[in-house]
Amino acid sequence: MAKNSETNIEPIDATFDGVIRSVVTVGRLGSNEAKATEMIEATHKGILPISGLQLDCYVLSDGRRVFHKRGMARALGLKSDGGNAFMKTLSGKKVGSELDAELWAKIEDPILFKAVGSDPAHGYEANVLVDVCKVVDRADRAGKLSKAQGPMALQARMLINALASVGIDALVDEATGYQTERSPDALRLLVQAYIEKEKREWEKEFPDDFYISLNKVYGSDPHVSRSRGALVINKPQHFGNFTNKYIYGPLENGEVLKELQRVNPQIDAKGTRKQRFHQFLTEGFGLEKVREQRQEVLTMLKLSDDVEDFKRLYEKRFGPMSAQLSMFPDFFRKN
Repeated sequence: MAKNSETNIEPIDATFDGVIRSVVTVGRLGSNEAKATEMIEATHKGILPISGLQLDCYVLSDGRRVFHKRGMARALGLKSDGGNAFMKTLSGKKVGSELDAELWAKIEDPILFKAVGSDPAHGYEANVLVDVCKVVDRADRAGKLSKAQGPMALQARMLINALASVGIDALVDEATGYQTERSPDALRLLVQAYIEKEKREWEKEFPDDFYISLNKVYGSDPHVSRSRGALVINKPQHFGNFTNKYIYGPLENGEVLKELQRVNPQIDAKGTRKQRFHQFLTEGFGLEKVREQRQEVLTMLKLSDDVEDFKRLYEKRFGPMSAQLSMFPDFFRKN
């Protein structure tokens, strides 16, 4: 039998409901304090443009790369880009049947982190997005998805293809600016994200408006006559140098252009190449980067009266071109 304690327990001067509220409040405070202690901060933030999407991405202080939870829904093309839509889709029988226990455990337990300049957020490591896309693709190929989920499967395959040649971490690093703190090998991986293993069929990538605007700033006629009298848009050879210098050249500080020159070399003394550079760019990433740069350059061309005017606008937007002179000396001689 237990011995009687000599300590007297003082009576509680409170109602039963008051005691319950007090206990519950203490419990909640303890839980919140624990979460606050566990919360990790994001040191870098950016937006990753891929497959027509704009995904919020972060690098955490422990080096993990994450996407915001709402971005996962947006990546799959769901009608609602909220985290609940993402969870509902993956927990359903159609897609959920292809989820393994390890991936589901990650999805059920998102990372709580303090986003840069905003409130606490939930997210997932970047490679979870790739794994989820593969799950959706498997479910579709197995005939488990409904007709309404067809666009989601298509979106998943586009992302898989866009990420086929490079780790997604390298893309997040580029989007957030974290690449300046990466290992040197990471730049090589990032450049691979731009380049297709096999060239694509030719499709018109630079609109007529681009060349008409170039003719305007160079003071040349926008159209020339062919031997049979047909009028075509004037595209002198130095326009190719302009394109390399101001559109391809700035991508990853010239590294993408160097790789394009390697996979699509000159075949004669005139500098002729068998293919166009854009035929070697990846869908969903490389092409999108070039299109963004092309649009910025086209806007500046439209605002410029001549080439010197354009150069001033360009350097004001992107910084002095002198730093690129050592990389691309041939492009600076004529332009």
